[in-house]
Order: sequence, then C-alpha cells, then structure tokens
Amino acid sequence: MTLDSSINETKNTNMNETKKQKQPKGRKQMKTLLKVLACLSVFASPAFAIDPSSTDANEIMSAVESRTEGDQAKSVLSIKIIDNSGRERSRAVKSYSLKFPEGTKQFMQFEEPADVKNTRMLSVDYKDGGKDDDQWLYLPSLSKTTRISSGEKSGSFMGTDLSFSDMTKTDPKDYEYKILAQSEMVKVAGQEEQEDCWKIEARPKSAKAQEETGYLKSEIWVSKSKLMAVQIKSWIKEGKKLKFIQFANFKQVDGIWVAHSIKAWTKKGNETESTTLITFNQLSYGNTDVNEGIFQQGRLEQGL
Repeated sequence: MTLDSSINETKNTNMNETKKQKQPKGRKQMKTLLKVLACLSVFASPAFAIDPSSTDANEIMSAVESRTEGDQAKSVLSIKIIDNSGRERSRAVKSYSLKFPEGTKQFMQFEEPADVKNTRMLSVDYKDGGKDDDQWLYLPSLSKTTRISSGEKSGSFMGTDLSFSDMTKTDPKDYEYKILAQSEMVKVAGQEEQEDCWKIEARPKSAKAQEETGYLKSEIWVSKSKLMAVQIKSWIKEGKKLKFIQFANFKQVDGIWVAHSIKAWTKKGNETESTTLITFNQLSYGNTDVNEGIFQQGRLEQGL
C-alpha cells in the first residue's frame, strides 16, 4: 500500500469537502526555509503495549501520542525542497530539544546556506491540549523576532510542504478517530519487511484544531509493531490539495525507534506541486549541554 495509490479514489471527496470550508487568514508565505519538525521526526517506541487486534481507535492514537521520546536531544538536519519544475534548494539546520514538566521545548538554527544562516525558531509544545503552543521565528534579514499566532499555524512552514502546526504534537481529545482498516501492509523505505498497520481516520472536532492544522481530515497508518505513524495523508482546506508524509529509515537510538528520514509532498489533482526531503544526522540523546539556557527567547537574536 502506498499513499499515491489512493489519490484517485479520494480526489472527488477532497474537492467536495474543500468547497464547504473557508480558508482562515494565514501568514504570507516566506521565501526562505527553516527547519522541519523534530516532533514529527522523533517518533519513539511506545510507552505501553497495545493489542494488535485492538479495534479502539482512540486507545491506539492516545498510545501513539504518549510514546516514550528521547530527552536532551541534538541533531543536524539536511533539508531539500524540490519545486514542480525540478529545481532544488538545500538547507542545513541544527536542532535541540528538551523536556520540561509541561511539555517539550525545541530550538532550531540554520547553518547553511549563507542567505538563511542564523534564521532561528523556538517552539514550546505543551502537553495540555487546552493551552496554545508557543512558536517564535527570528529572521536575521529583518533583525526581528515574530510570534506565530494560532491563525498562522496552518500556513506553509518556510516554504516546505509542512506547516507550523505539523511541528507540534496533537491532542487526541481534539479529534474524532475511527479505524478504516484493521490491517494494511505498508512498504517502508529502508527495510525489507512491510509494516502491518492500522489505518485510522482523524477528523478535528474543535474549530481551534481545524483552524490551526488547516486539515479537513487525515488518514494515518500506524505500525502495530512500533506503535508509530509510518505515513499520513491529509486533506488541506486551501486549494483543494492533498498532503502526504512518509517516515522511513527507522533506527534505534538509545533503545528508541526514530525515523531518520521524512518525505512530504503536496498534490493538486494529479500534479505534484512540491516535495520536501528531510534527513536526520548525528542524532543523540542525553546531552548535558542541552539545558534551559538554550531555550530562551533572547537566544533567538543572540544565537548559540
């Protein structure tokens, strides 16, 4: 089962549902790129086991969101964006993350190329779904730090195929889940064996969740053996589009399963508008120099 193979059967549904929605006001799309989502990438081993025969979609998704994750993390990200003409842009980003009692903090800094060097982002992802996550962006060309508002989070994240909301975890209480298929075999890049997955539909049930994500609904393939999402398809409210995300090259770091590569692409009809490729390098946990001093707003302008 691949994501592209299901496009035709859902195209009409996508167009009909999109017409019913009003696009929220978003942020003007920026030309340069930042980093992509350590949250999306660091899908870790489950916090507790779920029976592979479970038919409880809420239980499954709650377990996915509650999985164990590494702390005091460092990584170097290689990001490539490919437009519909085949032109490529490459970026190198350093990423740091730290747990705190209320959630997780992340700091990202561009290293290359020169035109985006020292672009930085700070995210505070709260466990409490009722509390808005905080995100700030610093652009050296403007010498200015900007807070990303709730209404802007569905917009494109610095020219990638991911949004600002894709960079934070979802609260299962904000979604209605149902199992579309009890077992689907999914081919995952970087491994010979296929993953036996639940296929689960997720629909935002609060206006806030729908506005922040910009999605009408998503379909999520969850690996039964790893209790992790291996691919996602989302219906975007704006422009009658579909977004696809695939996770691959799973490896264990300190006993935690991590997807070391992500592919995200956006389609309108049969045309692929753009593709984003992310590779995680030098990922490590338990780094004592990753401390609270990194995750301060003042660091956005000062740098590391």
